[in-house]
Parts: sequence; C-alpha cells; structure tokens
Amino acid sequence: MSFDQYISHPAKTRTDEPTLLIGKEGRFDDGGHLRLVADRMVEACYGQTLADGTSAATVAEVIGLTHDFAKLSRWVQKYLRDQSFQRSKEYRYHAFPSALVTLYCLLESHDEISDHAAEVATLVVAGHHDTQSPPEPSTMAENYGRTTCGIQEKYERVREQFDNIGDEVPERADRIIRAATDGEGSWDDFREWSDCRMDPIDGAHDHLMYFARMGNGSPRDDYYVDVIILWTALKFADQTAASGLKDGDLGGSLPDRSKLIDHVNDLDDEEGILADLNELRDQAREEATTNVEDLVDSDDVGLITLPTGFGKTYAGISAGLRAADISESQLVYVLPYTSILDQVAREIQSVFGVSPYSSSFTLHHHLTDTYTGISDEYTDADIGRSPGALHAESWLSGLTLTTTVQLFESLTAPTARQATRVPSLDKAVVVIDEPQAIPENWWQIVPKLVELLVDTYEATVILMTATQPGLVKYGSQTLETRELTDNTEKYTDFLAENPRVTYRIDDSVQAEWGDDAATIEYSTAGNRIAAAATDSKDVLAVCNTRESAKNLYRHVVPTEMSDTGSPVELGQIIHEYVTQSGDLPSPTELRQFALDSVNRYDSDTVYAYLSGDIRPDDRSLIIDALYDDGAGDSDNPDPLLSCDISVILVSTSIVEAGVDVSFDTVFRDYAPIPNIVQSGGRCNRSFGTTTGDVIVWRLSNPENGAGIPSLVIHGGDGGDVLPLLRQTGRILRQHADDDGTIDESTMVSETISDFYISLFEGPLEPGDEQLAVAIDKASMSALENEHMINEIEGYEDVVACLTDREQDNLLTDDVDVNEIFSHPGAQVNTDPSTWEHKVTAGASTYLILDAREQPYHPVFGIQ
Repeated sequence: MSFDQYISHPAKTRTDEPTLLIGKEGRFDDGGHLRLVADRMVEACYGQTLADGTSAATVAEVIGLTHDFAKLSRWVQKYLRDQSFQRSKEYRYHAFPSALVTLYCLLESHDEISDHAAEVATLVVAGHHDTQSPPEPSTMAENYGRTTCGIQEKYERVREQFDNIGDEVPERADRIIRAATDGEGSWDDFREWSDCRMDPIDGAHDHLMYFARMGNGSPRDDYYVDVIILWTALKFADQTAASGLKDGDLGGSLPDRSKLIDHVNDLDDEEGILADLNELRDQAREEATTNVEDLVDSDDVGLITLPTGFGKTYAGISAGLRAADISESQLVYVLPYTSILDQVAREIQSVFGVSPYSSSFTLHHHLTDTYTGISDEYTDADIGRSPGALHAESWLSGLTLTTTVQLFESLTAPTARQATRVPSLDKAVVVIDEPQAIPENWWQIVPKLVELLVDTYEATVILMTATQPGLVKYGSQTLETRELTDNTEKYTDFLAENPRVTYRIDDSVQAEWGDDAATIEYSTAGNRIAAAATDSKDVLAVCNTRESAKNLYRHVVPTEMSDTGSPVELGQIIHEYVTQSGDLPSPTELRQFALDSVNRYDSDTVYAYLSGDIRPDDRSLIIDALYDDGAGDSDNPDPLLSCDISVILVSTSIVEAGVDVSFDTVFRDYAPIPNIVQSGGRCNRSFGTTTGDVIVWRLSNPENGAGIPSLVIHGGDGGDVLPLLRQTGRILRQHADDDGTIDESTMVSETISDFYISLFEGPLEPGDEQLAVAIDKASMSALENEHMINEIEGYEDVVACLTDREQDNLLTDDVDVNEIFSHPGAQVNTDPSTWEHKVTAGASTYLILDAREQPYHPVFGIQ
C-alpha cells in the first residue's frame, strides 16, 4: 500500500495538518520538511568549513535532504499515523537507512566531498535522534561494524525497508536522491550501489567494513568540531521546522543601546570621590564600546578588566550591544550564578524596557520560565517543548542572559535540547562575566571551547571580570587577547589613592598548614563577627559550604535575648508574613517590618542568611531589602544597609560575585585569591570615609560537616598541596606586610597576576586533562556525563511552595508540569529530607514540598 501524502511529523492536534516530508502531491518544495531542514542547515553552516576544508554548507544541504529519507517506508508512515503494523518496532527506525542514503549521495555523487566529510555526515544522520550527546565513531562501529547475527539482522531489515520504498514510492525516493546529488545520482543507482555493498565479501560486506573502520584508531584532527557543527545544525533545523517556527521567527531584535546611555546620564550627580569614580565608569564604558569595533574584525578575545564597582556590567552590555549591532547578530551575556542573573535581568528590564518573554530579551537558566511569546501550542514528543520555549531556549532573541554552565555544557557533547542553541552562536557576541568562577577541572577545555566559538563560529568573545583568570592567555595556542579599556592601571591607581578596603590575613591562614591551631572554631568566629557589628557597622561573612554557613549563623545569632523579644531575622519575618498574608512582602515592606521589630525588641542588629537552599524569590527579596535603593520612593524606608542599625549577613559564595551589597567588614573563609577579591568587592563599595576590612580566616570543620570547608570545596583530598590553595597561601604570605595586611590596589593587581602565573607557567597544569583528551578523541560518551558543577548533580529539582498561589497551584495530586515552570522563584536545587509530590517532565523530576511545614526552615531554607 502507498499513501496519498508522506509525512515527516504527525499533526500537533486533531485540527492541524501533519508536516509533509517533501511537499504536497510529492512536489519537492519548501512546503516539505526535507527542503526546509536543508535550507535552514545551509543557513546555519554558511561560511563554515570542516577540518579538511570541505564546505560545511554543501554537506549540510545533503544531510537535510536525506536525514528522514527512510520515512518513505510503509512501517514508518504507519507509526507516524499511530497505526499498527505486523512487524517489530525496529522496522519504524529510519535513522540508519537514511544515513546510508546520505553516504551514497556524498561519497559517490559529489566529487568535491572528501571521505572525511562523508564519514562525519553519515555519523550525524545515523545519530540524529540521539538525545544525550552527539554520535561518536566508536558507537557507530559497535552498532553497525561487527560480524554478529544481530547486526546482520539490522542490515536485512534495512534491505527490506529499501525494498518496500522501491515497491511503493520509487519516484519520491528518486526525487529526493536527485535533489541531494544535483541530478548526478538516482534511486536505481543507489539500490545497485547499496546492494553490492551489502553482499558478503570474505565473510563481511563493504558497509559493515566501512563502519568498522570508522571506529578504529584516533579520529582526524577537529573531528569533534565537525560533528558539533553538523549535528547541532541538524538538531536546530529539524526541531524548528517540525515545531512550525517560521523563517521570520528565527531571530530577534536587539535592545536599544541609546536607552542605556540615557539611563546613565540620568543617574544622580555625585560629589568628591564618587564623582571621580563615575567619571572612570563612563570612561570604561565608552572605551570598551569604541574599542569593540576593532575586536569584531579580529580573531582576538576581548578583555574588560575592572575592579568591582567600576561599572563593569554596563561596560559589558554596552560593548556587547555595539558589537552585535556591527555583526548583525545576537548578544549572549553569560554569568556564573542564577542569583546574579536574576539581578542583572531586573536591571536590563528596567533600563531597556523589555520583557524576558519578548524577541528582544530572554532570561535562560534552569530555574526560570524560559519562553518567547510566539506560541505555546503543543509540539511532538521528539521536540518536547512549545515553539515559544524552543525559540527562547535556542537563544534566538536579540539579547540572551544565561549561565556559564548553559554556554559551555552546550558546546561539550550537547544534549538534543542544548544542541539547538549552538547554531545561534554563529557570529554572535558572547560576553562571559566573572570567568574566574569557572571550576578548575574545566580550565583545560574552556580554551578549546572558546577557540570553537571564535575560529569556527566567528563569534566575538569578551571576558569580563575584576580577576582575569588568563584561561585564554595561558590555555590557547591560537588565540590572542586584547584589553578593551585603554589603560587598566588607572583603575588600580585610583584605588591606591582612594583605598576602599584593607585585606587582613588572619593568623589561621598565615600559619603553615598542618598546625592543629590553624583553624578557627565557630564560637570564636561568631564572637569576632558580633564584635565587628557595633556602632551600626554592617558585617558580611562568606563561607565555603552550606553546613559551614549554618553553623556560623547559629553562633552569630544570640540564643538568649532580653525579655523584650527575639533576634530580628529577615528569614523569619518573611515566613511569618507569608503565613499570615499568603504572599511575599515587597522589599520596602520587609525593611519596615525589620525596623519595627528592631524598635519593638529594643535591638540594634538585623540578621540575614543566604545559601542555595533558599528559594530564589526569597534570596532576591532579602538582597533588595538590604541594598536596592531603587525599591520604593522617598516615603519608604531606606535600604537596611543604609539605616542606623547593624546588619549581619552570613552567606555561602552565592553572594560573592556580582551581587550589589556593601558592608563595612567582610569575613571570608579561606579560598583561592579570586574568590577572596570577589568577596572583598562586597565591602565599602561606596568609598565610605572609613576604610573597610576584609578578613581572610580559615574556619574549622563544622558540626555534621565533611571536613575543613576550604579543603572540601577548593582542596579536595590533597588539601593545601593542590594548586589553588597552595599558591593562594604562598602568595598571600608573600604580599602581606608585617602586620598581615595587603592594600586593595596590590590585591586586585599583583596578587591576582602572581596567582595565575604560578598556576599556568609552573609545573602544576591545573584542570582535568582527561576532558581535553576526550574532546581531541571526539569521545562524546566520555563527555556527556561531565558537568561544570558536579555537586549539583547530586541535588534534586525541588519546588518549595510558600505563597498561597504556589500552594494552590502545586500542592495537588494532579499538578500540571506547566504550572511548575511558571513558578521559577520557588525552585531550588538541593537534597530535601521529604516532599509531598514527585512530578516527572521529560528527563527531569521535580519534588514538590510545603514550605510552610518541615522540611523548610524559615532561615536556612530546605533541610
């Protein structure tokens, strides 16, 4: 039997039409899936070349035209129509027989196509339904290159599929092959070619031997890059075509950069030091925006190196938008932590007047509701997301704000979901903010991935931080870097003339490791923090682990108060307010409640705690209550850090980079120098009259802890003998004066420079060499389970329902997964002791719990 129409994807709903394979009445036009995918693949690969010099676009067109060829068989068509057929399910598999057609079209009918290009293309089509990572040669050899009965049966099924196509729709098959070979090939010629290769020769046929050779030896140079180019282009083209996205939907508009200029010009005038600081901020932004024009035309990586508080974010956004305007492409702005992302997203929305659901701006991380307002209609299971979600998650908006993890894991054996965003990086501008936060085990492959962006995708890459890690400078053999500000020394000179902070190296750090007294107990630490928080002074303590932060907080907050009341804790106030009102307070309401409690209890201190166990909405609320002077109006209370009280905040490292808070004193548990400097950026940001103190100490193993926190996070089993901590201790002791102090200008320049030189120019070779080897060998299976933040993989996706709306929508037996996505501020990555419901959506599992009950602690979050 044959069908009037041959489809590639079933109808989305009963009222929709299915997606046709080649067009109505068998016409080969862009109304068919194959032609549309081919056109979009050509567009995605335009101007790119494979490792051997072959045009990627030429190969991509053949892949697009042939990737679903075997859907012409009766059994696949029945499956797509949800009709039963009297054969095993393997008869509906179409990827491998389609790959044989791809191989023929490239190897036999395109003289300009090399064996290498044909090999990669065949691999890509055979694995185009893989979901966890791109295909690799060894897997192809294992599945199709051995002399086993099971593999012989696979080839027999393929022969039957081709026989069926020849019996029922040879004219359509011929039309596809002729299109893919520019008329040089035909269906009859393919059958003759393939049949000859499937006849046994000395015990094995040519096809089998071909795929056996594919898995032998080391892949050619840049094999990994070629697979990434073609496989991600196919995933992008295939999914966007099947979802119904139109050509006009495949893009976005850039936010208007002039609005940023207007915003900066409208900022309040300052006097004295702050006026000089604003002038330097303006210079940095203008210089970076001007100098980026030459960067776009080069193959260099741009650097914006500015101390904390010198306008780095505005400089990066301004330069990025200018570069994207020149390139007529998108801007992808990358940050390490979701807490910073949400803060920057609010600033972008305020400055540019854009919505995160528009084609101008997308906010994308694993705890946000990511979609563009195009369409929310259902798409088939192969895609698993609506056109609006596909558009946003493919980074097609003008400006995408996302995480370091999303960027680099999308370039490292990307999953099918991650793959669709890779083609959007072609000629894009990628601003990587706070690159020093990239975990050390990825330091050897990040330079390779930046080379992929610059050399293959012709992206403009900018690294932006106060503590440049030198990953490209020391890790790339091909890339050069250039500063986008004209004179970086003027910023450190300004700090030397106007010191904000003094770094004080505690005896517990100055002492050689191994001394039992070289750590500080939490009771002692708590007393020192309380002593620093007198006379309305504000204190921040940054810890390395969640357990350490909890222990320190318990020793900071007094357990016994006067008869008038209890300690004023922001977490408790939020929890009590929601319990009574059903909703979160605003930042100004939270400030007022805190000040009322201070007056009621005759207290002088407000306590706060932040970690990854706390809901994102609650974290943002606490930060805004502390520091956001844009919340409310003149009739509302000032930010708590500006009030005539003391604030003590104990936090994990989520507060150390990019979060706008400013304290008089900062205590930082022992960590690598970049972490110390970033924490120091939370001290005296406004250049107060009194120089702030940043105390670096070494906390002991907390109760229920896994060891000394600095070693657990930064040292591993080797402790101080491993590169980061060993060099940190040596360089701090080297630069510290006799009294254990280091001035800020030295800390942000000489110590940072010496730290990275000692790591990269010595014998230490930081980073995981095996990851680099896996890329060189195109070992996708070795890379697919590698994650930039490994400890997160042990955590669950938890939805903590606190407000009435969250409880009504989510604490039900039949919760809709779309409701989960609409409450990103309630989602936490952690390991709860119990939960109410478990919901599975695709590859993700969500645990839903009641945050008004156990195991949600009002201060510490999920337990």
